[in-house]
Order: sequence, then structure tokens, then C-alpha cells
Amino acid sequence: MKKLLIAITLLAVLPMSSNAQNWLTLKGGGGIGTTLGNTNDVNAGLATSFGLGYKHQISKRMMLEGDILLDGRAMEYFTGTFDADSLPIYFDGGGSFIQIPITLQYMIPFKKKELIPYRMGQPKSYWFIEGGPHFAYGTSVTAFYDPEILALWSDPEGDAFTTEELTPRTIDIGLTAGIGVNFSLGSEGKSRLIVGTRANYGLLNIYKDSRLGTSNNFSAVGYLAVDFSLTKRKHIRHRW
Repeated sequence: MKKLLIAITLLAVLPMSSNAQNWLTLKGGGGIGTTLGNTNDVNAGLATSFGLGYKHQISKRMMLEGDILLDGRAMEYFTGTFDADSLPIYFDGGGSFIQIPITLQYMIPFKKKELIPYRMGQPKSYWFIEGGPHFAYGTSVTAFYDPEILALWSDPEGDAFTTEELTPRTIDIGLTAGIGVNFSLGSEGKSRLIVGTRANYGLLNIYKDSRLGTSNNFSAVGYLAVDFSLTKRKHIRHRW
């Protein structure tokens, strides 16, 4: 608990520092969404992600970013049955999530030479890699329940599933990783364009009861983002 309080305090203090570049970012994009670990086949569907975030530069090469995103994911679960034309029958699943990723970015400038080495500011253009945890809350989640598994535990006198156990988990904690390119817009560098991609993997089983199987959220999205500087100065002297 003590370590958690220290971490929260540091995150709260960072935006108040005047010795770093701060940015407001707007982003949106799309890709594929699915679940991993299922016993039945799953067809990946469309995933979308839109929202805003805050960036805080903590060193010459490191950037801390926190986002609030609205994620939508759709997929199809094979039910194990076929229609009259011998075509597989699928169940539509997925959901809408409010996702909060916190990532640490490492910047790799296109040009390595630094004209003012004792100052820090974002280079003109650079690659970046990022990673960190994310928290997600499902406002609407639909999962597929295998009828064969349900039949095995259907005896009300035995260990049958409860209504709560047949409700998909709405809380998820996972990992986010990505890569992208960041370009300066204009000579002042007060706004920037980002082209990137992210992968999100949920660590928690969608099913609350492990007897129902294993199913973990996964999405991979490409996105465009625009950063707006919240700092008046383009270069800032090091704190160290």
C-alpha cells in the first residue's frame, strides 16, 4: 500500500512540473478485435478506439502518456452447429469498453545530433516504442457460452452455474504495447502528428467461472493522433 501511494503521488506531481514538455493528445483509429484462449473458433472483427490523453516528457528520450479511450470490439464465435445448408452458425460477441492505458514511450530521433545538449525538448521527428498497463471497464459486454459446457453443469441439485457466473466480466486489467512515428507540424513545433499502432491484451478471463473456459480480450489497432503543446517554451533546461 505504501508503494502504491508513492506511485500515485508521483503521477499527481508530474503534471505540475514546469521543467518538462506537456501535451494534450487527441487520437482515433481502428483495427481488429478478438478473444484468445477459446475452445471454439473465433472470427476477429472490427475494433475501434477514440479518445484523448495527456503526455509528460520526463527526460530527453522518455515520455509518459495516459489516455482515456472509448474502445469498441466485435467478433464472431462459432457455435459448433450448422444450418440447413451446412454452413457454420456464428454468435455475435464483443463489447464497448472505457480503457485507460498508461504507457512509457522511448523516443528514437531520426537525427541523432543535438545542437543544445543541456536542454530537453522533443526532436523534429522521431520513432517511438511504448508499453505499459491498462485498465478497462466494459459498459456492454457479450460473450458466448458453449451449450455443451452448460449442459454438463445443468443439474440444479448439483453445482449448476448461477446467474452471476453467467454474466461476463466487465473489469479487465492488461498490457498495452505499441510503435509509431511522431512528426512536428510547423516551425514552432506546438503541434505534432502521430501515426502509430498498439496491441492490447487482457490478463483477466472474460468468464467469471473457469469451468466455462478461457477467453482473454485482444485488439490490435492503428491510429492517428494530434498533440497540442501545453508548454510555452520549446526547449526546457534539465532539472538535473
